[in-house]
Order: sequence, then structure tokens, then C-alpha cells
Amino acid sequence: MSSRRERTKKKILAAALRLLLERGYHNVGMEEVAREAGVSRQAVYLHFGSKPDLLVAMVQHVDESVGTPEILRRTREVKEPLAALDALVSVYLTIEPRIYDTARLIYDARRSDPSAEAAWQDRMSFRRDIARRAIEWLARDGLLAEGWNTDDATDFVWSLLSVHTYEYLVVERGWPIERCECHLQTVLRRTLIGGTGQQRNLWTSGKAT
Repeated sequence: MSSRRERTKKKILAAALRLLLERGYHNVGMEEVAREAGVSRQAVYLHFGSKPDLLVAMVQHVDESVGTPEILRRTREVKEPLAALDALVSVYLTIEPRIYDTARLIYDARRSDPSAEAAWQDRMSFRRDIARRAIEWLARDGLLAEGWNTDDATDFVWSLLSVHTYEYLVVERGWPIERCECHLQTVLRRTLIGGTGQQRNLWTSGKAT
């Protein structure tokens, strides 16, 4: 893609994001996006064949802009499963403040728009896959607590580390990120990590890494 074409594409994505966050998904048309970006309506359709295509590209653009791939690398760089579980929480609370507005936009639109629902489910599947890798590591090392299987534990982590948890605790209740991170890490360790006696106390207190 030429640099000029790439610049135009980024202008359109930035304009779409501004308008959609300000007015909502259903209140913005492609012509308005074109006007905001300073390009023709034809140019918008040339880069993005439809409004649903624009929405999906916008989500990917936000991820790239906030550095999501680089932040997620932390979960792959840790050397043992307990650190991976903690890293999930840390990464979640690094990314969530940066994408919260966009996530809310998609969430609000998903019930009435199939494209928004598809974009939402794509993000949720991606998050669940990351959680599953950490849980499978715990299970392989024999650290998953009795009564949990891989699917249930993955669902639990995925649901706890959701946009709703961030919204309720940080946005609405005003929790500092540090407090939220500490409590979520403690909950996951105490709930999902097995073992007995002093060894489990060390694992679940976060002192064993």
C-alpha cells in the first residue's frame, strides 16, 4: 500500500472513531465520515467497502494504536504458570483503559447490528484464547485446583477480566488500577490454584513466582 493511500486510510479511521465515540454507531453515516476526514465518499468506500468493514478495521486500528500486540507479549514472556496468571491481570488492566471507549461503542451496537456483534465476538474469542493458554499451563503443571476443569477455569478468568469488571470497579467505583490489579490477582490465585498447606499459602499469597 502506498504511503498516500495509507495516510488516507488512517485519516478515515481516525475520523470514524471520533464521530462514532461522540454520536454512537447508529447515528453516523459513511458520508459524514468522509466529510470529517476531508475525503470523498467514494474514497471511504474504496478503502472500506461497507460500514461493517469500517467498524472491524477501526477496532484493529485502535488495537494497533494503543500497542495491544506489544502489551500482550508479556503473557508469552513469563517463565512459569503462576506468573502467567498474574500477567493476564496486569495486561488486562493496561489495555482496558486504552480501549474502554471503543469497547463500549461496540458493545452498545452489537445487540442490533450483526457486524458489531461479529466484531465483539472476535474480540471475546481472542481474549478467551489468551486466558485458556494460561489455564492449560496451570493444568499441565498440576496446579489447577480440584473441582476445576480447563473450560470452566478459562470461562471464569475470561468473565472476571471483562470490560464490565473494569467499568464497575475502576470507572464507576473509582478504584485505582493498582488496587484492582492486586485484588484480581489474589482472587484468581486463591480460587484456581491447588495444593495443600504451606505450599498453597505461598502460591496464593503471590510470594512464590
